[in-house]
This record gives sequence, structure tokens and C-alpha cells, in this order.
Amino acid sequence: MSQDGKSGPRPCLLCGSPNEPSVEHIIPQALWKRFGLDPDHDELARFRTDLCITHNQATSVLHQRTEMMDLIETGSPVTKKTLQHLGDWIVWITLLLSLARGRGVLGVEASRQLLLRRFDKLHAGTPKGVRVYAALVDDSVEPTESETTPFVLALKGDSRVLLDEKGAPIGFSVREGPINASESIRLGRVVLLVVGSTYSSGDDHEQRIDQAVARVGLQRIFPPEKALPKMEPTPIDMTDVSQLFTVIPDGADNSLMPEALRAFATWDDPGGIVH
Repeated sequence: MSQDGKSGPRPCLLCGSPNEPSVEHIIPQALWKRFGLDPDHDELARFRTDLCITHNQATSVLHQRTEMMDLIETGSPVTKKTLQHLGDWIVWITLLLSLARGRGVLGVEASRQLLLRRFDKLHAGTPKGVRVYAALVDDSVEPTESETTPFVLALKGDSRVLLDEKGAPIGFSVREGPINASESIRLGRVVLLVVGSTYSSGDDHEQRIDQAVARVGLQRIFPPEKALPKMEPTPIDMTDVSQLFTVIPDGADNSLMPEALRAFATWDDPGGIVH
């Protein structure tokens, strides 16, 4: 039975091949077992998908990092190596999860092409422009309630961002699209946030993204800082993390949008276009 509950195998999520079907545990079975969970439980079905044997074996290499798994389970060791592995791992995991559900920080086809490039052509390395943030979770302290205003981002690859002939943003469509501004997840002692590649809002754009994320308790681990970040257990509100960034401008802080989109923003445009 395929992972959507229908009888019979589905084609490989990456290449579309119907041959040699297999179940891929996007979050590795070994990690679920560390938490005392059954990897095949129905409640974890959203973390499984269908891959051919070739791609299943290729993606499984991502999970063969014992110290990184220790960090997720226990909160240590925090080293440049484990944070580097964690940042790389969660980006590819996010792309697989996004592709499986048809929505993510890079869109379906962009995610598929990057995954095929990574696992077929062995082009390692995190996709350009993607940023990853992390925090260790302290469950002994309840996070304080906050009313975080989301920041709207203009993501590269989002068809809602209208471009001129030089590729510069000039407008925005409010129609639905397959892009999320960010993806967040908690696993064990770690909270992770992946932010897609964005069009610049001006000077210090990336630094201001980092500052926005710091407000909800996370620190950047990719691109890596020169100094090892101090990862100490922190009370984290996952709602704040998951709602920090959006691609829908209504009710959001637009200071991280390109100036052209902020300056001419008229959200009540009857055609649904900002220009």
C-alpha cells in the first residue's frame, strides 16, 4: 500500500519511476526509535513517502550522522560539525517533505530539480540563499505569550512576485501559490526553521531577517557564523516560530519586502495585483 493509503505502489516522488517502489522515512526510523516511537505508526504517515530503491538508498545517506542525531535527541554535542550537518540535513528533509505535500519554501518543481541534482548528480551543498535557524528547547519553562506580527517576504521562485525584464521585483499577485515563506519543525530537543531565498529589501536585509528570527529565540546555523553560536535551552513558542514569516501581505510587516513592493502596495487593488 502506498503512503496515501491507496492500494498499490505509487511512482517514485523524485523521478516518477514505477519500478522498485519502496517506502522512504523522510524522518529516519532510527530517530523515531530514539524517541520510543513506532516509525510505521499511522500518525507518522505524513513523514513517509514513496521512492524507488535507488533514490531511497541515496537519500538514506543523509541520516548516517550519529552525532547530529545525538544533538537532536539530547541537545548535545553542539559543535561546528554537528550544526553544519544539522543545517544541511534539515534543508533536504524540508524539500522532501514539501515535495510530498505539494507546498514548500521553493515550490514543487524547484524542489524536485534540486533534489534530483543532489541525489542523482551528487551536487552537495545547501541551495543558494536558503537560511536555517535553530534553538535548543527548554520544556521546564513555559514560553511567554506574545502577539508576533508576521513579516511578509518576497521569495525567489514564487510566481506571485512579478518581475521586470531584468528580473527585479515590481509587483505582487495575491493569488494562491505553492510557496511557503518558511518551514519549521521541532524534533527532540531541537527546533528548526528554514527560510527560503528572498529578494532583498535593502541594506542589511539578511541581518534584519536574522534579527527577526532572534525575537522568537532561534539563532542562525546556516550560513554559519564565524563563531560557534551559544546554544542554550530556551523556552520556544512553536506558534510564533511557524507564523514569523509569510508570503501573504495582509496584516503583515512589509519591512522585509523589496522597496518597490512596499512603495506601491495597494492591497485593495480589484485585480489582486500590487503595482
